[in-house]
Amino acid sequence: MKLVVFDLDTALCQTSGMDGFAMASAIKDVAKCRIKPETVRELHDLSAIWYRATRRFPSALDLAGLQKRFSFHLRRQFLIRPSVIPANYGLIEQINLLQHKKDTIVGLVSATSATVMQLRANAIGLVCATLPHATGDDADSLPGILLSLQTRVRRSFGFYFDSFDLIAGLAWQTAATAAHMNHYLPADYLKSGSVQIRDQIRDSQLTRSSKLFSFADC
Repeated sequence: MKLVVFDLDTALCQTSGMDGFAMASAIKDVAKCRIKPETVRELHDLSAIWYRATRRFPSALDLAGLQKRFSFHLRRQFLIRPSVIPANYGLIEQINLLQHKKDTIVGLVSATSATVMQLRANAIGLVCATLPHATGDDADSLPGILLSLQTRVRRSFGFYFDSFDLIAGLAWQTAATAAHMNHYLPADYLKSGSVQIRDQIRDSQLTRSSKLFSFADC
């Protein structure tokens, strides 16, 4: 068995201006200070965003409040600007293809909250309700998020996995190494994975068809 994990924020739906506006509004609500929306380029380290805005380290309560207000304002951004949501539809297609492979489990991770993950997934048309996932709600570090997902998958499926792959931006590289996962940048995975996945699914379908014809001939 193989576990293939996609980071929603750096691989499937990259940080955009909407995230920046939503985070700036959330910082204003919770920390009572301002941050320029264009400075929010990644969401994998909310503590760094908080520190850059306030010049002090956040408490767990600060981060929880920031997550809550960010999800509120991001929902508003998606309603205001529904047509400008950036999505990597090539990778979304890969997820759909991989889910048809018997020897593969597909998972999702996000450094944000489960609420934000659901918002972003819905906005790009990705059905993730049935996919195992882990977010910043499960752990306060990227390695911890990956470990949470691995533990959740093992408990849910009970399989021994031959390999663990993570498709995510560079921010996740160190975490992938710590979690003993193979790390692929989104563009590199698209180049190497697309043809291979299609060929494997095609071969599997041909094998099933051959078996059906053989059974009908008997």
